[in-house]
Amino acid sequence: MAGSTSAASVQRATVFVLLAVAVSCARGPAPPAGSDGELSATIAEVEAGRRTTPIIMRATETSEGAVTFLVKEPGGQTPRIVSDATGWGSSEDAPYDTRTGTMTPVGTTGWYRLDARVAPGARVEYLVVHGESDYRVDPNNPRRAWSPSGYEVSELVTPDFEPPRELLDPPAEPRGTTIEATMASRALGGTRRVLVYLPAGYHDGGAYPVAVLHAGWRAAHEGQAPRVLDWLIAHREVPPIVVMFLESYVQGDASNHEGPPLRAFLTREVPGWLASRYSVSARSGDWAVIAISYGAKDALDAALAPDRGYGRVGLLIPGRRLTPADLETFALERHRRLRVAVLAGRYDALNLPAARDTARVLRAAGHDVDYLEVPEGHNPTTWRNHLSDVFVSLFGQREVPGAH
Repeated sequence: MAGSTSAASVQRATVFVLLAVAVSCARGPAPPAGSDGELSATIAEVEAGRRTTPIIMRATETSEGAVTFLVKEPGGQTPRIVSDATGWGSSEDAPYDTRTGTMTPVGTTGWYRLDARVAPGARVEYLVVHGESDYRVDPNNPRRAWSPSGYEVSELVTPDFEPPRELLDPPAEPRGTTIEATMASRALGGTRRVLVYLPAGYHDGGAYPVAVLHAGWRAAHEGQAPRVLDWLIAHREVPPIVVMFLESYVQGDASNHEGPPLRAFLTREVPGWLASRYSVSARSGDWAVIAISYGAKDALDAALAPDRGYGRVGLLIPGRRLTPADLETFALERHRRLRVAVLAGRYDALNLPAARDTARVLRAAGHDVDYLEVPEGHNPTTWRNHLSDVFVSLFGQREVPGAH
């Protein structure tokens, strides 16, 4: 990208991108890709357009792989790399560290380098910072991470990274049907958009299992969730299910009607609305509520509600809003035994402790928990790439690779 991204734009992307922090240096500094003199030949290849950046060395089963970021900065300012693998500059103790990812010059070439380590199968998002607030993608790396908000972020993947088959394969056949509607909510004091996915071959009298994606309306439109469901059902990874994608929150409504209003919406109004229109199971054990990041607390609150609740809950890269005090309260709720899937990003240091604690506390409370930690950060691509793993964990018959 020739232009730059403003600091304000980067801050607005915080929910999806800048909360990711690295854990990459636990094993010491990365071995260099070569001396400055040896890197000169690589830089010449990059400048000639015959090679892209960064330089990635393959990881092994017993060690992380080395990555060397290379950036040209002829203006004399020292650039920085902010990323999943080097730290976005945030931590639990400090809001932002402008020294994070500072690069070092490669001789007198006008290029700068930064060495880091990444895990096997890693996918890392990053930006180059020139000066204090000039955030840019890496001009010598053609890879861009997917984003529903339109901002651009550079992406690197290790040679052994495996993209999700359900997004690589041609769309599966037969395909399900999606129906858009508007739902009136007394609890939330307004209307909410919904999208309902009906599996191929849907028929009345089927008593289908149900998944409700809290605040997942955009996941259906922008995250290709219906395509993922078509693939999973066609490959018999999950049975035919009805899925409801909710616009739980409304832009500009700072309160989001959290707590009792949102619980009533998720546990009473949503099941009632869906059951009155479609042929779904009447058993709460056949219902799952799934949430992404911020919504994890609401999903657990709804799943453990004594009046209705859900028998299954999926938490995709849950955020720090789910506090230890919340977990202690949820652990005391023993109305039902939940089937739980927790997806966490290894390169999400701000939120990773909450995800690990959630899995530990719920398992100790007697719930059936699958915990999947992937070498990625806290961003939309992570949950989109692993949405299928959560569906399989909640509704499938096989084990999810890497879950424990």
